[in-house]
Amino acid sequence: MMYLLTQKIVSFGLFCYFREVKLHGIETVPRNKPVLFLANHQNALLDPLVIAAVTPFRSYFLTRADVFTNPVVNQVFSFLRMLPIYRMRDGRDTLGKNEAIFRQCTQLLNKSEAILLFPEANHNIMRRVRPLSKGFTRILFATLDQYPALDVQLVPVGINYKKADAFRDSVAFYFGEPISSRALYDHKDHLGSVATIKERVYEALKEQTTHIDEQYDYLELLHYLDGTGADYLNPQETNLAINNYQLGQKHPGKTHPPRKIKVATFIFEVINMPMLLIWRKLIKPRIDEIEFVSTYRFSFALLFQPVFYLLVWFLLATFIDPITATAIVLVHFLYNLAYVKLRRP
Repeated sequence: MMYLLTQKIVSFGLFCYFREVKLHGIETVPRNKPVLFLANHQNALLDPLVIAAVTPFRSYFLTRADVFTNPVVNQVFSFLRMLPIYRMRDGRDTLGKNEAIFRQCTQLLNKSEAILLFPEANHNIMRRVRPLSKGFTRILFATLDQYPALDVQLVPVGINYKKADAFRDSVAFYFGEPISSRALYDHKDHLGSVATIKERVYEALKEQTTHIDEQYDYLELLHYLDGTGADYLNPQETNLAINNYQLGQKHPGKTHPPRKIKVATFIFEVINMPMLLIWRKLIKPRIDEIEFVSTYRFSFALLFQPVFYLLVWFLLATFIDPITATAIVLVHFLYNLAYVKLRRP
């Protein structure tokens, strides 16, 4: 009950935060079978959070261990089915802790649970699928060796943002066709199986999200895509545009003049000035990685926007009357929601 309640609260928060959230291909995801969701990773903790809140799958999530900062946070993350995964940068002596996590994953898969992890093993806001780590194959092979009759389904998940660090953003998730791990696994040839499975998942991920290969000048090609008006929520369309670029059918790319501050934006900034000042002056400057900007922004809004509304209501109810206070707070909320939903990001 608590998990479902938390999921609904976060889901409502994401509904208010994103202009739109699209899910494609969830009907192809196997039910009542062990599933490894393998996703590209652009937007820090917001990636697993959106999947947990808006999809029908109650998955477990492998998450970088350095975000498990204290016992209270650890309890919260554990409640949200997040499991820590340790990397070399966390200290060589911590790597041994992964064995217990891998064993736990093996048992979960044997119970036909779903686990989501990010095989790139790091996050980066660039529109590119990076080389995959072999970490997910360790979990997979340990499971297949221990339970020979089990066929874990590998489901590539492409996560696509309009602009991952922006407010009034949109996101689309593409769930690819499940890949039978048993069909690709040869227990006598682990190295060959690792290479085969990594390549198969890598190619599938490139189809489910925009992929700008390293052979291109990244910023130049990104400018080209922006100039063609590419829809980043549609990876098939953007990848086709990249293929056209590769074939020499280059578009010059448009130079967009700076947008003028419009009346709707001005009103939004005025009525939310206290929150915006705290965010812009105190919180955002302390964020070292651009990939964490949206995670912190969403968390800040989810936790403190209700507090802001309560304070406004209390002041208005004290100096005017409760009914007027309620009406003003409701209008304020509806204006913010309309600003997010109706305005192009």
